[in-house]
Amino acid sequence: MAVTQFNLADHQRAERKQLLTVAAWQESSGGTGTHEVRELLGRRTEDSSIEYNADIQTSTDILGINYTDINKTQPQQDFDPYLILGGSKLGAKLNDIRRRNALSELDQFTIYIITAFCGEDGAYEAEKHVNCTITYNSMGGDANVNFPISVYLSNDSVTGTVDKLGDDFEFTQDI
Repeated sequence: MAVTQFNLADHQRAERKQLLTVAAWQESSGGTGTHEVRELLGRRTEDSSIEYNADIQTSTDILGINYTDINKTQPQQDFDPYLILGGSKLGAKLNDIRRRNALSELDQFTIYIITAFCGEDGAYEAEKHVNCTITYNSMGGDANVNFPISVYLSNDSVTGTVDKLGDDFEFTQDI
């Protein structure tokens, strides 16, 4: 597999808006099946990074040489603040889950990570993670209602591309 070069000019920094996280879930279509609902995460969130939380084991052999083994990663992304905003389909979904205490529904999300600094217009590199968990961490605040969330990626993922940026893209899986 060839490594895709960044679509940035030499020494240009990738802007944060070029790393997109999109949550998706299935909703009923009025008795005619289900359809996927998506929402771009990060609106009104000032800082959010994907933390990989690697399970690292180090050892030193009898010659004094250090070795490091990475057993797995447990990727997570926090969105704090995640404000209750009008029109937020994910906020309404999570609040409904909270209200009903339906915790088993928190692990039924698909998360798309779009790296818009890789690829080109019409074919931006992306990952699709299925069976991910989104948890709500608290609810409240001072002047506005904050509902911070954490997104836990499942590592059950495939790579591909998306045709545009936002939440109305088409994902095409790599062959």
